[in-house]
Amino acid sequence: MSLPNVEFATVQWARKQNAALSPFLALPPEEMAKMGRLLSALSQLKAEGHTPTPSQLTILLQHLHTQQLEWLRGEKGGLMVRFRGGGFEFEEFLIRQDGRVPNHKYTSKRAE
Repeated sequence: MSLPNVEFATVQWARKQNAALSPFLALPPEEMAKMGRLLSALSQLKAEGHTPTPSQLTILLQHLHTQQLEWLRGEKGGLMVRFRGGGFEFEEFLIRQDGRVPNHKYTSKRAE
């Protein structure tokens, strides 16, 4: 059986995606699902013209450790995000480009 003819550009694209995807395969299924939701939200954000800074990504990932991402959107001054879980019914806040979270842009409700 011979392999199908594949264009070089397709092979290169597959190799690049494989390199990006391989580290995710070591994650447990629930962590993989969290990362999937985050990647989906980040792709929507990027389509809207917003690219998160490394500081913003760090804050997002810190919260993903114990919480679930509900939504993420670009706003004036940074990224607005909402998480649930980790002892909260919800936690909503702005992440500035420098990674700081201003107190006046933070709301939450503790789980009962």
